[in-house]
Amino acid sequence: MGVHRFERLTAVLAACAAGSGVLAGCAPAAPHDRDPIPSPPASTSAPPPSTKIVTAGPQRDEGPVIRRFPLLQGSVIEGWTAGTLGGNSSDRVPGPSTYWFDAVVNVGTERAAAWAGQYDADPVAPPDSVAGALRDLVPPGGFVGGPALDRAFSSPEWRATVYLSLTTGRVVVLGIDD
Repeated sequence: MGVHRFERLTAVLAACAAGSGVLAGCAPAAPHDRDPIPSPPASTSAPPPSTKIVTAGPQRDEGPVIRRFPLLQGSVIEGWTAGTLGGNSSDRVPGPSTYWFDAVVNVGTERAAAWAGQYDADPVAPPDSVAGALRDLVPPGGFVGGPALDRAFSSPEWRATVYLSLTTGRVVVLGIDD
C-alpha cells in the first residue's frame, strides 16, 4: 500500500514539472533589437532618522541624571529631558521601545579638562541630535569627545555619547537605553 502511494506521488510531481516546463516555454522572448525593460532602481535614500518623542522634561533635578551617569555626581544640572525614539504614528508597532536621555551639565572647566586628558578626548563636531528643549543650553564653540570618554559614561543599561566644552565646563550627554 505504501509503494502505491509513492508511485502516485511521483507521477503527480512529474506531471507538475512537465506542466511548468510547457508554461515556461510559452513566455515571449525579448525582441533582439531592444533591451528588456529594466527594473526600477532601488531607493538609495536612507530611511528618515528616528524622532525623539519627549516623555519627561525638561527638568533640572539631579537624581535621574546621576542614576544614569554617576560620573556627573556633584555637578550643576542645567537641564535634562527624556523619551522614546520613534517616527510618525504609522511606524509604531507593539513591542519594546528604545529610550533616550539627554542632559546638559556644568562640571566646571577643571573637571572637563581633567576628563579630556584622562580619556584622550579629541575635537568633535557639536552635538546635532540633542533634544530641542535643551538646545539653548548647549554652549557655542568647540567640543571634545571620543570612544574612551563615551565608555566611561556608559553602563550596561545606557550607551552614552559625551561632548565636553572645555571653555564653559559644560558636558552634553546623549544616552540611549540598550
